[in-house]
Amino acid sequence: MTSIAVQDLKRPRELRDMLTQEHEVFVTKDGRPFAIMVGVEAESADDTLREVRRALFSSAILRARRQARETPITEAEITAEVNAVRSERSK
Repeated sequence: MTSIAVQDLKRPRELRDMLTQEHEVFVTKDGRPFAIMVGVEAESADDTLREVRRALFSSAILRARRQARETPITEAEITAEVNAVRSERSK
């Protein structure tokens, strides 16, 4: 995927051309990706945003499931967490 540095965002024609050709562009800061820009059609912008959000949510769920498998939590830890939350709520 093509990338563009944050400071280069001041060149809208270059950015527009990149998005037209590539459809997705990494935005980098200090040489490291920190955002993704996605080209959209005006009439489908809302649908595209909804799909991006759905994909991000699915990715977060997969990461959480993977972490749960790799570092399972014990019943004692669950009980301690529930008790801590209940204690905070009662204050």
